[in-house]
Amino acid sequence: MVRALSMPATSGALLWSTTMATPTTALPSARTLTPLLRRSKRHRTTSQTEPSVSISGRRCETTRSSRDGCSAAMIGISPLKTASSRKPKNMKRVNDMTRVTKAPESERGDGLTFVYKVHMATAMIRTNPRSVRTFVSVAIATFGLLLSFAAINAMATMMSQSARDIISGDVSAFAEGYQYSMLSPQSDVVYYLGDADTFVSDLQQSEDVADVRPRITAGALLSTVDHDSGVVVVGSDFQAEGYLPLEGEAPQGSGQICVNPDQVEELGIGVGDTVSLSVAGAPTATAVTSAKVSCVYDNSRFGLFRSSFVLMDVVGMQGILDRPDSLTQVLITLDHGVDSEDAATHLTAQFPDSRFSTAEKTADLIFTIQTAQQAVMWTFVVVTALICAVLIGNVVFFGLRRERGEIATMRTMGFDARAVRHVYSLQVVIIGSIMVALGTVTALLSVWIVGSIGIPIGAGQQLFGDDTLYPRLSVSNVVVTALLLLGSLVAANVLSTRAMLKRSPIEMSRDD
Repeated sequence: MVRALSMPATSGALLWSTTMATPTTALPSARTLTPLLRRSKRHRTTSQTEPSVSISGRRCETTRSSRDGCSAAMIGISPLKTASSRKPKNMKRVNDMTRVTKAPESERGDGLTFVYKVHMATAMIRTNPRSVRTFVSVAIATFGLLLSFAAINAMATMMSQSARDIISGDVSAFAEGYQYSMLSPQSDVVYYLGDADTFVSDLQQSEDVADVRPRITAGALLSTVDHDSGVVVVGSDFQAEGYLPLEGEAPQGSGQICVNPDQVEELGIGVGDTVSLSVAGAPTATAVTSAKVSCVYDNSRFGLFRSSFVLMDVVGMQGILDRPDSLTQVLITLDHGVDSEDAATHLTAQFPDSRFSTAEKTADLIFTIQTAQQAVMWTFVVVTALICAVLIGNVVFFGLRRERGEIATMRTMGFDARAVRHVYSLQVVIIGSIMVALGTVTALLSVWIVGSIGIPIGAGQQLFGDDTLYPRLSVSNVVVTALLLLGSLVAANVLSTRAMLKRSPIEMSRDD
């Protein structure tokens, strides 16, 4: 082992001391050491200990760390001037090296494939199930919006079905010049359809026609001993129209009528009582007719617009008006899926002497009210959707704040801001799609159960007909809800990540 190394300042002679008390001796000249130095340079290895070099009977045990110092000491020069410390010819300065101005393609956000981003997003979801629970509110919002759509559809179905069943049918046939008033049938400008039997038979055989219901109506004054009331006498097929008798039997001939519960209460009449009918448009001989109340029918599905109906059969009404082969209106039910406008056009071409009007035109007031009601409910849905979007935005921001450590780590690893936004947008879309699907399935199941049972909306007479709502959902309702909520999620995620990525990774990690 080397214990001490010294050089006289005046002569440059080197004195060597070992662990044993041996005398010091002056070293040979540089010419004698040259072959030994070349040999030492040629046999350098990475081993910890190298063979010793014998110089004039002395041993110099060299190691990897002390080799240069030992060799330099033997020739009397500084260790920094040895061959081992000289710069290789192929070494470059730092300033001469090529500068890296941007990350390699595989490390930049643009280089991340879509599949890789999806894999990262799904891996983040699997490793952090808490993020899924954060978005349960999306499923609840989906469920609520779909139920709102189901309610809108139920009201629209009830109103339009009421118009088609009671007032118009899918298409109504009138004589040319007939002016129909839905609110006040007593004020109708009446023209009669002639040759009624042949006309009805031809309509029944027409293409796309499923059912035909003939009617003949007239305004009248119904009088009892104590009361008078304006009514509309409707001559129709009691069974075909689907009237439900609450008491008594269907009327037959011109001497029998059927009244509704409101008229029973208002006029104080019942089954078996006799009343007087003064029918507008009837000849003098039959202008005032006595009729017996044969039944009381359920008019709850008629709505307030037809609360004054008094029923009589077609033949009896034709006899009072002295028009044995005439009708005022024919209600036509089309085959399922047939467009009413196209059917009306086709029937007009087939029967040019008659006028055909769709339910939307005949019962235009009902559809106007329906449109206004739908506008109000749609406003409610849109406001609810906006509230849901704001709440969902807060949910997304809260979720990102909880994951700011992961975002900071990704930024530190070299992911650019766009790559981080893409990954978290995919994560939000995946979780949001799952929650939207969950809410949709729950809503569809609920609507199916409730729709098969019906929702009672109160006993007694209803404004637009039936006293039971049957909710339903369409494909467009589901698609609109899904796009609305997923769009809100993506927009909220982009805004939240953009605000968070403006901070440095250190700021994100320290943010409380």
